[in-house]
Amino acid sequence: MNPTSTEPRRPFGIDTAQWPAQWQAAGALLLGLPVLRRLAPRLPVLLHQADGRTTHWLVAQGVAQPVAAAAPGPAIRALQLPAERVLERHLTLPPLAAADVAQAVALDVAAASPFGAEQTVWGFRSERLDGERLRVDVAITARAQVEQSLLAAALAGDPLPEVWVLPATTATLAGAMPDGAMRPIVLQGFGEGLRQARARRGIGQRLGLAALALLVLAALAVTPTALQRAKARQAMGAFDAMQKQAAPQLAQREALMKQLERLQTLAQLQEQQLALGPVLDLLTRTLPDGAWLTGLRVEGNKLVLNGLADDAAALVQRLAEQPGAHDVRLTSPATRGAGAAKETFIIELGLDAHRYGPVLGGKEAAS
Repeated sequence: MNPTSTEPRRPFGIDTAQWPAQWQAAGALLLGLPVLRRLAPRLPVLLHQADGRTTHWLVAQGVAQPVAAAAPGPAIRALQLPAERVLERHLTLPPLAAADVAQAVALDVAAASPFGAEQTVWGFRSERLDGERLRVDVAITARAQVEQSLLAAALAGDPLPEVWVLPATTATLAGAMPDGAMRPIVLQGFGEGLRQARARRGIGQRLGLAALALLVLAALAVTPTALQRAKARQAMGAFDAMQKQAAPQLAQREALMKQLERLQTLAQLQEQQLALGPVLDLLTRTLPDGAWLTGLRVEGNKLVLNGLADDAAALVQRLAEQPGAHDVRLTSPATRGAGAAKETFIIELGLDAHRYGPVLGGKEAAS
């Protein structure tokens, strides 16, 4: 047989059984902070004192505050057990969690109580002295003593009241706390559960209201931003719809712009071209009778002439004097062959395309 282990499983070395107690300790520590201490409800308690008087108190987080009259709402009953019927012990412990303090006190009571385990009734209160010490006041008594006091005060019915023990320093209900407040020792096993349950419900309700208030504040803070985002999204949606509606017109506009660009390019090309008619008219009027051309080449707005003339230099000067002609020059020196009567020339000249072009050439040349 394989041996079985009774130890609880610890995934990754973590004792999950300790989580509830750790969460409770963390919650108690948070509720003890000054900021969150106000969340604890102040519950009304009607205290039947050992001297026969009845006084009214408001209790929150173990601190009882005296009040002159009964507070609104049902009051929780409590009975003061005379100090001569209890045994008091005072412990000094390191700062521990509430559950650890209760366990340490239980061990001390089990060792120090002169009564049997079933007859022992005890309670305690703790107070932090400094950062390294915790003072614990413990009250121990017999269950028969408590039941006798309940019968004497006619409080033995159902539900049972709380049972308070006031240490000697607060037996007169004065105590060292301001305004007559005190921290009673509440014996365990009687009616203290009712007040604890009401306190838990009150804390839960107040935490819920605080969380709701925070949510409302967060909503108020986020609402303007959300509205701006909604407006921006609405504007973007309207812009997208407008773009879809205008898409055909935009496409037509783009096509027109491209056509316009092509026309402008064509116009520029036409402005740089020469028309053959005005060019021939210019040459017919300019060339003398003793000159003729053997070649004619048009390159954009530039004209290259090959031919024979009696005086090539005079021809160049005559061409340069014509309207719209510029940059007239011999690309190479004119030559005359042996026994030849004419000079061979190659003349290059530029012509104004606005004057000799295909659009205005005829009018300009005629003028």
